[in-house]
Amino acid sequence: MLEAITPMLPLLYQLRDAIAKFADAFRVVTHEAIKRKFGIEWAYDVRNERFFKKLEEVVTMAEDYVYRNIAVERGPLDTSGSHPKTVIRFKLDGEEIASINVYWTGKVLHAKFAGSREKAERLASILRALGGQAEVKRVGKRWVVQLYTDGIAAIRHGDWLKAVRGFVDELKDKGLISENRYDQLMRDLEAGPNTVKFAGVEFTVNYRGQSDKIHVRYHPGSEASKNAIVDTLKARGLKEGVHFTVNIVGAERYEIRVTKEAYAKAVEALAQSGLREGEHYSVYGKRREIRVRAEHKDAVINALKGAGLEEGKDFTVRSGGVYTIYITYDGLREIQRMALNGDLEAEKFIRELEDVLKRRHGDDAVKKLIEILTPAREEGTIDLPLTVYDDRGNLIARVVDLKYEFVKGKRKGRRSTGQPVNQCAGEDCRLRVIVEYEVGGERRQLKMEWYWSKVQKKKGETTVTYFFEIARPTVKDDVEVAVLKTLTGKAKRGEVYLLADQLDALRRFKPLRDAVDKWREGRPQKGSTSRL
Repeated sequence: MLEAITPMLPLLYQLRDAIAKFADAFRVVTHEAIKRKFGIEWAYDVRNERFFKKLEEVVTMAEDYVYRNIAVERGPLDTSGSHPKTVIRFKLDGEEIASINVYWTGKVLHAKFAGSREKAERLASILRALGGQAEVKRVGKRWVVQLYTDGIAAIRHGDWLKAVRGFVDELKDKGLISENRYDQLMRDLEAGPNTVKFAGVEFTVNYRGQSDKIHVRYHPGSEASKNAIVDTLKARGLKEGVHFTVNIVGAERYEIRVTKEAYAKAVEALAQSGLREGEHYSVYGKRREIRVRAEHKDAVINALKGAGLEEGKDFTVRSGGVYTIYITYDGLREIQRMALNGDLEAEKFIRELEDVLKRRHGDDAVKKLIEILTPAREEGTIDLPLTVYDDRGNLIARVVDLKYEFVKGKRKGRRSTGQPVNQCAGEDCRLRVIVEYEVGGERRQLKMEWYWSKVQKKKGETTVTYFFEIARPTVKDDVEVAVLKTLTGKAKRGEVYLLADQLDALRRFKPLRDAVDKWREGRPQKGSTSRL
């Protein structure tokens, strides 16, 4: 039976992915509807339905069959082209069912297939069954599957790794790769993938030791792909601008790829259209590519269509922008909260994220991750009273109460104006936290007032306005320093700038958790204005 199912693996993946995407979106819709009407946290998850679980079982069985029975063979080193390459073939029952070329570009390993859609989808399904992440894209008249070093290392099948290592060894033997690059590639292949999956998206994980920062990001290949991923992340409950961000570089440019058969006709059509090369468009003959700026895109496309060329058949258009989707630290904490609430996918994401950081970057990276996630893991769990110690380990105070109030009114410089209210939202809404602590039997207070700081930045002709949360308490003595540091992890004498991480730390305490959430729900909206 499995032999019969295996050829259908590409269709099974398509069906499962489509249902999973629908399930994520439907879960969010039902959650919002039930919460709005009944005030309870509940959502209907299609993934729990029997038919979806059965589909998962069938896919898993087919993947397991491929993984156990596939034979992976490497061809000889080929140095006849611009880059040295080898071909890796996949066989089932002695019959070749797919193949892919692996190149050494001088900087990275690059595995690429270009051919018919059927063969591309079959290859992608095999790579996925072996643990990789492969996407099929149409480029001109061909369908392309490609992986780079990280994607190649993500496939942990023994014969695949043996074939890739053999290729790299042969590069070294022939003097086609430096010792340093060889050692780095071997370390990458040994350490395994630096990717983790959430909401069906394969994110790349990196740790910069010098800056002590963790980066979790994904590079969509097109604007359509970017939009689909943004929708998927939102469907899983993540908020753009808070839990993830989208960076775009070069979005004002477009690339028009023309097929070999239509290229001469396309160039002639543009030459006769009245559009000027170098001003309205640029031609790159080697790649059969026409590049245009956004303001000239429609005119160029209309000229091509006027010559009888069809979009999607004779040429394709894609944005020249490079998109990067980042999961923010707030996003990592939100996924951690999902995991604590029993979300299995979120649990797996956090577990694999820690594993990647441990394997590839060591204890310092894991320590940083724990630091990032601790507020989410501890929020709402810490009771009072709380003992306070100084830097020498001496007990000097006890926090006995944490109170809060919402304050409505404009802030004037460092002076707090306005009156306490039951609830407020927007730029003029502040959250005042009152810390009561005891020192030698005397009860004292330390106050901090959180507000939305407004920032305006010019981007071309547009001014973008956004807000970030901040508090700037003044700390008078060493006892207050110790109290504030115990609560937020940050303190010094004088004025202290507290930001989102410190507010997350305050959220660990039961008396403040709901108040922080309510205040954050009233975040002012990001906006933009254009100069006419």
